[in-house]
Amino acid sequence: MPLYIKLLHIALATELSLLTPIVALLLAVGFATSFFQAAFQIEDATFALIPKTIAMVFIALAGGFGMLTGFERLATYFILHAPYLVHESWS
Repeated sequence: MPLYIKLLHIALATELSLLTPIVALLLAVGFATSFFQAAFQIEDATFALIPKTIAMVFIALAGGFGMLTGFERLATYFILHAPYLVHESWS
């Protein structure tokens, strides 16, 4: 398997593994908010936005569930393999 395909696979796997917890948390907050709105017949759009905003602020303050270190490892891996990509045949 060519190195660029391997690097693409690693990049997509890293992105999926790092973003899945955040998307799942925001999905759960959105579902709980919509359930609460439906149960009590609240039609305010601001009420749907505020819990998601609070969840995003919490994620940002908590360090994004280790996203920075994950993307740092990915960047280091790409930088270390950059010389090999230059000399590799792309066909």
